[in-house]
Amino acid sequence: MSGRHTVGSRGVETRGTRLVLAALAVAGVLLMTACGDDVVTTSQSSVTGATGSGTASATPGTPGGDADLEARAKAHFIPLAALGEGWRESQPPPAGFGITVCGVDIEPEQPAGSARQRFARSGVGPFVAQYVQAHRQGLAAEVVTALQAALPTCTSFETRGESPTSPVTRFAIEQVSFADVPANAVVWRMTSQGERPVTQDVALVADGEFLIGVVSYRAGDAPDPATITTAVAAVPTRG
Repeated sequence: MSGRHTVGSRGVETRGTRLVLAALAVAGVLLMTACGDDVVTTSQSSVTGATGSGTASATPGTPGGDADLEARAKAHFIPLAALGEGWRESQPPPAGFGITVCGVDIEPEQPAGSARQRFARSGVGPFVAQYVQAHRQGLAAEVVTALQAALPTCTSFETRGESPTSPVTRFAIEQVSFADVPANAVVWRMTSQGERPVTQDVALVADGEFLIGVVSYRAGDAPDPATITTAVAAVPTRG
């Protein structure tokens, strides 16, 4: 499918405009879908192993650098067919997943470039969002290792947006057993606390220069843990 595809400068996706994973946007998405505004688009190729279209951006530099980084980032896209029957491409999620989880900043440096895509089974989910961010060598592994150490004893954390007037959002960490998590990945469940709580299963995968985030969520109920593990297993890596 010829996809929704853009390439731009890193300046469009600064830490000042990023969102906290999908969580701070999910409530709005669910409100829209609950009112009948289905944000999901139908894929033209739900039975192939082709990667999704998604959206990508890269830091401008040497001629051809943007295209090369974009291609390498999108090579880590989860193939639509890997999620199973009934899934289709949705609109890409908002840029960035900057947040400090249990004392670990999962976007400690501005990425050199990024790509993102999202899948859905209906207008109210379940959804799978994927973020691929390019960093200096070693940073992705540092983040994953730090989270692997922090999460077993963490029960909750708080975060706020970049603006001094941004509200504080509290998340509870639930200890869930996720099957077959690779050594270069970490997976956890977190639920926003407030009027409209949203439960997400979140994974980070380190693969060389790339830090790959995968988020599974749905309207109302907690997501099926098998969804995030299936998605993580389908992330193409250098192995």
